[in-house]
Amino acid sequence: MFPAEDTIAAIATAAGPGGIGIVRLSGPRAWEVGRRLFRWRRGPLPDPPPSGRLLYGQVVDPASGEAVDEVLCAFFRAPHTYSTQDTVEFQGHAGPAVTRRVLELCLEAGCRLAAPGEFTLRAFLGGRISLEQAEAVAQLVAAQSRAEARLALGALAGGLGRRLAPVRAALVRAAAAVEAAVDFPEEVAEIAGAELARMLEQEVIAPLEDILQARERMRVYREGGVVVLCGRPNVGKSSLFNALLQEDRAIVTSRPGTTRDAIEEAVLIGGVVCRLVDTAGLADTSDEVEALGVQLARQRLSRADVALVVLDRSQPLSAGDRQVLAATAGMPRVVAANKAELPPAWEAAREVPGAVEVSARTGMGLEALREALGRALTGGSPEPAPGEVVAGARQAGALARCRRATARAARGLAVPAAEVQPELVSLELAEALAALGEVDGQGAPEEVIAAVFDRFCVGK
Repeated sequence: MFPAEDTIAAIATAAGPGGIGIVRLSGPRAWEVGRRLFRWRRGPLPDPPPSGRLLYGQVVDPASGEAVDEVLCAFFRAPHTYSTQDTVEFQGHAGPAVTRRVLELCLEAGCRLAAPGEFTLRAFLGGRISLEQAEAVAQLVAAQSRAEARLALGALAGGLGRRLAPVRAALVRAAAAVEAAVDFPEEVAEIAGAELARMLEQEVIAPLEDILQARERMRVYREGGVVVLCGRPNVGKSSLFNALLQEDRAIVTSRPGTTRDAIEEAVLIGGVVCRLVDTAGLADTSDEVEALGVQLARQRLSRADVALVVLDRSQPLSAGDRQVLAATAGMPRVVAANKAELPPAWEAAREVPGAVEVSARTGMGLEALREALGRALTGGSPEPAPGEVVAGARQAGALARCRRATARAARGLAVPAAEVQPELVSLELAEALAALGEVDGQGAPEEVIAAVFDRFCVGK
């Protein structure tokens, strides 16, 4: 962890030209540095400066007195700030040279360059937000769809933490009862094991199951999905890939085997941000490079959320087509009967029920294909409602460990009273509480906290 007594500074807006560029300072010397660099248009700044007001003036180089930029400057007094520390923001023009120079002056005046997520880390360490809410900040910044943003906003409001508070309370009650039997065996005749086991089942395991099942249903809305186009060579996969993207991203020729590598692009389908992956045609080949492409295609297909099987409707179904259909039969998939603008060689409804007739060349059927892909990705689950919360991958892993440890503790309690081993049950409950702490932040180890904030951008 970085020392909280440092005063940190960073550019808080995206790189590149823009309307506004913000340099943010936080820490015990933030006001001192801000006063040193800011020249108020109305004259000398009062001491202390007014908190929470935008002041118009200039950032100046203290060494030369040269003006660097015209800015709006705001001083915010602790603890009523984002980071819970004294904070200063310079809101100037977003030219890269200008914002970098303002940041350089802050560093020369005694600030340290902020690490990724350090402003939010200080908000967490200052008790302003929970670990769940800190993760939601990063999710909201990175959201690319309405559903992602909505879920992040629900988490930012502490929705998951509220659901987990009764779970923690039940675990603490059970742990206290078991610890009493361990520490004071003469005074505690026996543990009410069956009663404690029922409480853990109802108040810990069942709520965690609900949260984890909801994650499985809604995961793609929070984290996106992977759609892999597959099929034999020359059925129009790359053309369909380009059509779904609405841009020419993959090379398209009449020669089979043009695609040798996997090409990925992000696209919004059915409210879900997807990685659309174009792969080499699945076929036996003696060409070494093409064979590597086929191997890579099979690897990508094994990790796909949905397989988009592409068939050529203008040519009879081949053994290769049927092999691809067989290989994807056990996974979520959508079958596209491509080249529907040409005379058909087979009847889609009879040969491959549910296949979507589409033409990558003319665009016919593309909207129906997107709708089918959206249903396959989401399993028919509607977009999350406002305020709904879905656990992230890291959170779900910790909650699953909490559930397993609690289940072991419940089994250890659901035996005849004389056979209960309180020391072992106590260890299981301690493990459950530690795993829960990785989500709600209570007692979370430093390496877990560091891993959360490593995903942030600098300046947030």
